[in-house]
Amino acid sequence: MSGATQTTSSLADYYADSASPYAAFPQEHRSGGSMPATLVRTEQGTYSADDPAAPDLLLSIVVAGKLDFWWNVGDGKTPTKTFLPGSMLLLPANTGVWHQTNGSHEILHIMLPEPALSLVLDDNRAGQLSDLDTLTDATLFRDETLRRTVMQMWAESARTGGTSDLLMDGLTQVLIARLLDKAGALRRPQPILPLSPDEITRLDDLVEHRLAERLTVEDLARVLDMPRWTFADAFKATTGDTPHSYVTAKRVDKACELLRLGDMPLAEIAYATGFASQSHMTDTFRRVLGTTPGKWRREMRQ
Repeated sequence: MSGATQTTSSLADYYADSASPYAAFPQEHRSGGSMPATLVRTEQGTYSADDPAAPDLLLSIVVAGKLDFWWNVGDGKTPTKTFLPGSMLLLPANTGVWHQTNGSHEILHIMLPEPALSLVLDDNRAGQLSDLDTLTDATLFRDETLRRTVMQMWAESARTGGTSDLLMDGLTQVLIARLLDKAGALRRPQPILPLSPDEITRLDDLVEHRLAERLTVEDLARVLDMPRWTFADAFKATTGDTPHSYVTAKRVDKACELLRLGDMPLAEIAYATGFASQSHMTDTFRRVLGTTPGKWRREMRQ
């Protein structure tokens, strides 16, 4: 039940082989950087496979879907694991694996060639591949920094020429460093990664275009492709505020703009800025600005 006796020069080629169990599934192959890093993104259903050993370190991350998963790397079949979006596993180079999945899902694989990876570690005196054993032994783990780096690599790998390879090399080194850090601190709390200015801009754009609608933390997290709980922590660490307070402030700012510019009825302003009712907007104004919308408008026009 293990593919340890089988070998292949490239797991990516095995995925594309018409004789492999993956051939029937939609898949996209990309690569980039000087190492290079090879990426395979595929939509899969229920299947079992006996993957051959390949000379690549393999990091796999579930992008979408929920699936039950079993595997055997030669030391016995694991208990059933449930993979959710963001779940990852790390497979050492030159290791065959039998595995079985139940459930439709989308998964992204990143393959790093062992010889080139070892050279990077040696050149930077960063450690050895064996330092990652605590991750490969863990079978299943989550890490938001790794997830975001992997998704950045996927996006960057679509580009060609110019600085694309340089950026891919930088992201690959971030990935390697984070794997090493994660392996050394697997059981310690992980630091919260702040949101970037670009991510804050994307949030601002979303709120601006959907201000009249009901907005939830899940809506905000989704635009950054982040889990709700991770997004809430990252947003608080970046802005010092909660997502709810942030959206409320945007609603109040827009309502003030409409109050200042014209004679739109208060009920219409409340509706246009996403408040549940005029009374809800009034209560929020009292709490945030210490006044009512009507009084605020009159004071602005004096």
